[in-house]
Amino acid sequence: MNEILEEIIFSGITKTINGKTKKVNAQISNEEGKLIQDCIHSIKAEISVEVGLAFGTSALFICDSLVKTKKTKHYVIDPYQMYENSYDGIGLNNLKKAGYESIVNFIEKPSHLALTELESQKIEIDFAFIDGWHTFDHALVDFFLVDKILKIGGIIIIDDTDWPAIKKVCSFITKNRAYNFIGGTPQRSYLKKNNSKIYKIKNYFLENNTQGPELYGSMAFRKVSTDLRLWNHFENF
Repeated sequence: MNEILEEIIFSGITKTINGKTKKVNAQISNEEGKLIQDCIHSIKAEISVEVGLAFGTSALFICDSLVKTKKTKHYVIDPYQMYENSYDGIGLNNLKKAGYESIVNFIEKPSHLALTELESQKIEIDFAFIDGWHTFDHALVDFFLVDKILKIGGIIIIDDTDWPAIKKVCSFITKNRAYNFIGGTPQRSYLKKNNSKIYKIKNYFLENNTQGPELYGSMAFRKVSTDLRLWNHFENF
């Protein structure tokens, strides 16, 4: 594990660009980081996209795992990263200190604009991590646009799937899109109480037809095929 990432995970603090200590209050869990890295390793991902940077924890997990080649790239989308009253560039600074500056492409725009631009540039990705604006419409648009550039066999991880709006997006995916659920992590509050390990239940929704997203803090989906739905397709979710 990169030493910058290790410091954040185990101390719960990071440093500003000016060297001041700051408590990290918006980071993924170590279990979520393991899910990210397991997914990236399983498909030998080289090119990835992340919606939402914050302090850079998830980006560090991602960059730490990408197969390093001449085309390796991690596209990071966050319109608030440089706001003084928000993250003030801490996430980008952590990526730089960790030595990943050369493979990171930071896009300081809303995700719907940034993802559309990536599609227009014919960018194709292996892996995506979605942790942006947590309303149903924003999260669904993030998924829709990421799908446009995700290769068949690629993986999307969606964070905070126990939030009502994000849970609904995951229900839509499982009922209406050609994706298989391949793994998830328990809710963070559950982790604190039980120190549980990652759940890995292949095709949980397809086999059990349950309202599963409430069980997970994050969920990983593998893209099975292009979108083959008829123009009037709809399954209630």
